[in-house]
Amino acid sequence: MTGDPRVRVLIDLSVAPPGGAGTYAAGFASGLVGADLDHPEDIVVVVAAQWARDRRDLVEAMAAAGIVVDAVDLPRPGTWRARLVRGRVLRAAADRHDVDLAFFPREVAPRTGRPHVVLANNLYAWRSFDSAAAIGGRASALALRLLARRSARSAAAVLSVSESLAQVTEPIAPVEAVVHHGCSLPEHDRTGSFGPSDRPRSAIMVGNVIANKGIELAIEGVARSRASGDRWTPDVHGGRGDRRYAKALDDLAEARLGASVLRGPESDRDLAAVYQRADVVIMGGAFESFCFPLVEGMRSGCVVVAPDCALVHELCGDVAVTYREGDPASMAAALSVAWDEREQRSRASVERSRTFTWVRAVDQTLAQLRGAMQVPAASSSPAPKVLVD
Repeated sequence: MTGDPRVRVLIDLSVAPPGGAGTYAAGFASGLVGADLDHPEDIVVVVAAQWARDRRDLVEAMAAAGIVVDAVDLPRPGTWRARLVRGRVLRAAADRHDVDLAFFPREVAPRTGRPHVVLANNLYAWRSFDSAAAIGGRASALALRLLARRSARSAAAVLSVSESLAQVTEPIAPVEAVVHHGCSLPEHDRTGSFGPSDRPRSAIMVGNVIANKGIELAIEGVARSRASGDRWTPDVHGGRGDRRYAKALDDLAEARLGASVLRGPESDRDLAAVYQRADVVIMGGAFESFCFPLVEGMRSGCVVVAPDCALVHELCGDVAVTYREGDPASMAAALSVAWDEREQRSRASVERSRTFTWVRAVDQTLAQLRGAMQVPAASSSPAPKVLVD
């Protein structure tokens, strides 16, 4: 954190299950290590004790950079016991380190007795949906919306992970700024390595298997592309968050493709290899607040095939091959274009991905936290600033 005034900040990275939350925690921690901090001792990072053991490399790197790391014991994320205990543990951490402000990279801020900033990153916190089930069911989604609104109303500032989500959030809670996530994967230049046009082609989806991902559309799109003679092989890497939906996908894939496409989750350390083996990364629907796989796919030199929607244009610019959302024939056509233009799209993807770094996300977030201590929370604000060059 550079410049005055000095603000001692608690950054809560203690919720890090597999998926986006875990990617954020590891990425933000790496960004803190790489950032040029004038006063690293003013940063207090709270992590779960188990995560600290699993990611000792990041914990030691943060400590070596002068950042204060507090590993706390918490119940397993997502349980009601964790929700009830969480506020008490974080309040104790805020008292222990005498912080001025607490930052929660999610919508719900436990009460710490300090001003807080929240990061809007989950569509379920701001909208209700007739379809697309949330992990935990509708009751959990309703509780999330109620708690998010309470946290936003009392926040010193609300940030958002994308312009698309900010537009949903704004009518409920004014958004001070948009801060895109970073990407920790290495660049992968595959110039000249795609091979002959008649070889099997790999398409992947990455993320928890839940109904809002549009995986069934990807199965249908690939099936139609195969019918025209293209040799696509799809794989879906992610935990079976919705087992009933996963069973329906298995049945559909068996009927349309002759085999299941669900491969289970990949560890952080294996994820880069998964992307680097793929030719295309598919996004099956527009239901996302920030789509990590799009950025990770671009960083890995994959071609992105995604619906024609605001979020895709925000993250990918004109790099992605887009299709009409919900239309498997349009997706099949997009897959054909992605293969025909693979070399130039791959190069453009890697270049585009350089926009998304965790050091930049950290710098921009810390600047907003410092600013939140200077300007009281207000009932209205101007349109959010996009903090990505």
